[in-house]
Amino acid sequence: MQPAPSLPAVEYAERSDPGRDPDKQVNEDACGHRETRFGHLCVVCDGMGGHAAGREAAELAVATVFEVFDRAPDGSPPGPLLVQALSEASRRVHEMRTSEVALGRPGATAVAVLMHAHGSEVAHVGDSRVYLVHEGQVFRMTRDHSIVQELVDRGLLTPQQAAHHPDANRITRALGMAPEVEIELRPQPVHHVAGDAFVLCSDGLCDLVEDHEILAIVGSEPAAQAVGKLVDLANARGGHDNITVVVLRARETAFAPAAGVAPTLAQTSVIDAAPTIVSHASAPTMLDPPRSEHATQPLVIPVARPPEPTEPPPRSVAIAPRRSISPVVIAGLVLAVLAFALLAGALIDHVADRRGKSTKTTALTLSSADAGSDAATARAPATAVPATSAPTAVPIAPLEPAPAHSRGARGP
Repeated sequence: MQPAPSLPAVEYAERSDPGRDPDKQVNEDACGHRETRFGHLCVVCDGMGGHAAGREAAELAVATVFEVFDRAPDGSPPGPLLVQALSEASRRVHEMRTSEVALGRPGATAVAVLMHAHGSEVAHVGDSRVYLVHEGQVFRMTRDHSIVQELVDRGLLTPQQAAHHPDANRITRALGMAPEVEIELRPQPVHHVAGDAFVLCSDGLCDLVEDHEILAIVGSEPAAQAVGKLVDLANARGGHDNITVVVLRARETAFAPAAGVAPTLAQTSVIDAAPTIVSHASAPTMLDPPRSEHATQPLVIPVARPPEPTEPPPRSVAIAPRRSISPVVIAGLVLAVLAFALLAGALIDHVADRRGKSTKTTALTLSSADAGSDAATARAPATAVPATSAPTAVPIAPLEPAPAHSRGARGP
């Protein structure tokens, strides 16, 4: 069948195998692909409740999903329509009658991807999974609805311990377990680009094949060869359960509508945004980074928000790199500073010396004058004429020698 003109070009392949367990040679898995008016619709269901009942439940669920899309009115929003189809499938499986009641009520896990021109819707219930292979990385787009996954979420188990836990296959949700079921849906479509591949699979594959192995095979092989290699690898490791794999690869890049779409992880720069909102459920949809070893801690999918107008970033100003200063230049500068300091010191000493000599000369002159004055003053009593001296006409009597007793008092 040629795709409708409004549908994006895709590459599709599927393979389902009963596995190697002799007790499970009745394949209880079912899968399918339909080109609908709303996009490329892919579904994988893993039946339970007994061999015949499980197979019937899975096939009924797939058929019901396609039927709901066939009779949906034009213009129905694709995401809510996918939830409506899976909810209707759950009601029909719950009402299903079977002779294998001793083995429990029939039910089925389900994963579904609806790829349209604006992106890809992803919905699931149970422990079947959807992976996205995008630009050399693989991301887990679903969170298992299981007992061990709840223990991992609470920090009571590590992902490595959960993979080998005896209750690893005990699920908490499935189509048909109750009249109403909580379908987990991504609130916005995933923005796929040309070359992106969605891998839908039952737990018969992901229990035995690691995420990084899915990346290596799907990322390097055409869809038809990839599904065959994945099933063969699971069978080579025991094939203890039915194995179903679907690969849906986009050949065109989705264009975002005005309301925006959820970005792929490679396009997401902010990872501290709020977790995705679950439709009719309380557990968040999770996205795991690629696993280079057996397992890694999951990462919450950031929610895409409508783009807000932002101011253009300021222009960056190029700054010329600083040139390194040569040691020779530094040494020259230091020597110049020292020479200047020595010259300044010599000038200061010279000026001080000049001032000192000038001061000494002045002091000497002043001292000589003072000394002359003092000498004159000292000689004055010996040469000075008393004011009451006799007239010049009267001769002065010679001085008589001092009395003897005066000389004796002065000492020898």
